[in-house]
Order: sequence, then structure tokens, then C-alpha cells
Amino acid sequence: MILGVADHPSFEVSLEGFLRFASKLKVSVVELKLDRPELLSALSKTSMIIRIKDLLSSYTFKYFVHAPSIDINLASLNPSLREASEKTLLKAVDFAAKTNAELLVSHVGRLSRDYPRKLVKKSMENAIYSLETIVQASNDLGVLFTIENDHKSSDYVLAGYSEQIRFLIENVGCKFTLDVGHANTVGKIEDFTKLLDKFIVNIHIHDNNGIEDEHLPIGKGSINFVEMFETMKGWLRKRPLIIECHSFAGITKSIEFVKQSFLSKQR
Repeated sequence: MILGVADHPSFEVSLEGFLRFASKLKVSVVELKLDRPELLSALSKTSMIIRIKDLLSSYTFKYFVHAPSIDINLASLNPSLREASEKTLLKAVDFAAKTNAELLVSHVGRLSRDYPRKLVKKSMENAIYSLETIVQASNDLGVLFTIENDHKSSDYVLAGYSEQIRFLIENVGCKFTLDVGHANTVGKIEDFTKLLDKFIVNIHIHDNNGIEDEHLPIGKGSINFVEMFETMKGWLRKRPLIIECHSFAGITKSIEFVKQSFLSKQR
């Protein structure tokens, strides 16, 4: 199994502090969250990116990058906001290329519930238009671009259900990061693995009770991870599992759970 951990801007340590924490866990992949303020400020500054690259190279991890998602909406009906979101994503692609990250994860965006439902189609068209540009830039720079499934929301979700993800992938030509916790809030996780199996290149794991996106430690919600690991064991050996809890304690507990419930069976 390829096991990794994801950074998050809520962690009250520096990027270097998070890398030291990840190193102690003996994982092989670190997913960098560009919403972290010190990384956000580096997006337009080559000198800062070089310093970050030097820091990253002092560890032996493989690196993935999660593009900014806070305040970002590729599906916005406001042209200025959509264009600003697209430019931010293009900077994230450049950051990933310059730091030798192997993969980039991006959210798609939503349509605010304050708009009428009939505008969902236009919002989806906006997202596709921007994603096509971003995917092309990623291909040009040798970065594998993926979209991530969204969780349940009071807004109109454009990338929450497996059919929506399939539609987007077929229109823009990208790959898929399956977020198991998000999938649990909208339906059956199996719907994603069956319909989108050939597109999945990265997997986010965290737990919840099926109602909202809680990012609980694995085993503390309603997802039957033992059953999931058993069902998916064939391709889990080849596709990275990235633990995405929002506390160090949650990450540590989740690592222990995975090792006990999956890795021990492989010996």
C-alpha cells in the first residue's frame, strides 16, 4: 500500500514542522495544501518556490499538491471571480511543476443556492471551460491533473455525484481523486469505484457519519473501512491512500487503523 498524509491550513505548525511530523509517521507521500498561507504567498514568487523546493527535497517523500480551494470557484457565474479562480489554479499547476510534484488535486466549484436551479447548466459550462485550460497547462508541464469529488452542500454541487464526475472527466480529459469521506455524504462509495475505477489515481480517506464533511479519524464514523479495504485490496496496492484528517491526533490514529486493518493482512 502507498500511504500518505495531507497537510491542512488549520495545523498550527510551519510547513517544515508538518514535514517533520510526516517523516515520523514513515509515510511515503505528502500532499501539500496550497491554502496554507505560507504556500499561498509563494504562488507568484519564484524565489519562494525555490526555497520551498529545497526544503521538500531534504525529505524523501513523493509530493502531491492540492490546489487552493478556499474562496476559489471555477464554476462561478461572476466572470471576474471565475477568471481569478482559473488564474490561481494555473499558478498551482506551475507550483506543482517547479517543485516536482507528481499530481495536482483540484475542486471544481459550486453554484450558490441563492441562484435559481436553471443556472446550474451555465455554471457547469463555466467550470468545464476553465478546467480545459488548466488541464492543457498541466499536460504541457507534465503534471497529472485530477478533480476531487465534492461533499454534500446546501449549494448546488457540480462534482459531488459519480455521474457528474464522469461527465466532467469525459469533457476535460483529466483523472480523478476519490475522496471517500465526501462520497459517504452523498451516497454509496461503491458507486464511485464502479463507475470511475479506471480514472482513479489518488484516494483521500477520512471518516464521517454520512451527514456532513467532518474529517474524523478513520474508524470514528459510519464508513466500514475494513470492508472497503477488503473489497478494494487489488487496486489499493497501486493507488495512494492519503489520510486527510484535520488534526495530528486524527492522522496518527488513522495511520494506526490502516496498518492494523490492512497492512497486517498483507504479511
